[in-house]
Amino acid sequence: MTQPRQPSGYISVEGLRVFAYHGVEPQETQVGNTFEVSVTVAFPCEHAMRTDRLDLTINYAEIVDIIKAEMNFPSKLLEHVAFRIYEAITRRFIQVTGGTISIYKLQPPIEAELSRVGFCFRW
Repeated sequence: MTQPRQPSGYISVEGLRVFAYHGVEPQETQVGNTFEVSVTVAFPCEHAMRTDRLDLTINYAEIVDIIKAEMNFPSKLLEHVAFRIYEAITRRFIQVTGGTISIYKLQPPIEAELSRVGFCFRW
């Protein structure tokens, strides 16, 4: 006999804008750039849904604080920044079962007309 599946939900932070100093080019680490970060995390949500208790869900304000803290440490690669965000979130919220992190550089030092470049990570 199979166990009934527990409902899984998502907490999303979309389009958080952060000024930071990530990049390979010297100008990027000196002048900085505006980045847009989105994070979605999956977790078993039935208890939070039934009880209306904040301690049984994932606090999106804490997700924002984690993103901002990790964006403060310069990296050459957005992949590295995304991994640090992933590690910090999964360390803080052990109930997370999956998610996505997207980090976009809004004004990349590229001779091209485009709106943004970035890296997306799913686990």
